Amino acid sequence: MDDQKDTVLKEYVYSDCRIRPADSELDAPALYEDMRVMDMIECIGLGNHPRHAILESYAQSQEAWTITTAEDMRIVGSFGVVQSLIPKCGVIWMLGTHRVHRIKKTFLKHSREWIDRLYGDYTVLTNLVMEDNELSMRWLTWLGAKWSDCKYDGFKQFNLYKQQSESK
Repeated sequence: MDDQKDTVLKEYVYSDCRIRPADSELDAPALYEDMRVMDMIECIGLGNHPRHAILESYAQSQEAWTITTAEDMRIVGSFGVVQSLIPKCGVIWMLGTHRVHRIKKTFLKHSREWIDRLYGDYTVLTNLVMEDNELSMRWLTWLGAKWSDCKYDGFKQFNLYKQQSESK
């Protein structure tokens, strides 16, 4: 994450939030402390302690960002992309806090452009989502996700394809 391409410490400011390059030392403890219960359950369901999942997500990401509230700079969540073992395929991730609802309009309005940014040279972005995480599944479906079964009970794999996002 230290060698994030194209970020150059740029911060994006919206009416209710800010998005800046992630700083794992600063962001990981705050994210863990206020992590959404559903995100914790997903981490555990995949065999990871939530704290470990946060640290690994930051450490392995080619690009990682943190969202904070505009007024008090409290963490809303972090997201990024990790190179998978499959060429041209990135594993995207997002872990949020209970403050996500405070920026829902901005989040929905700008999420496609951030997904487009995360594509970089990837043609597909993928990850797993717990089937009980209805909010995430609805959002990913809205983004154009294609769903398939995976080896983990209670989870679905999603794929986002670059041309889908660019054509919207």
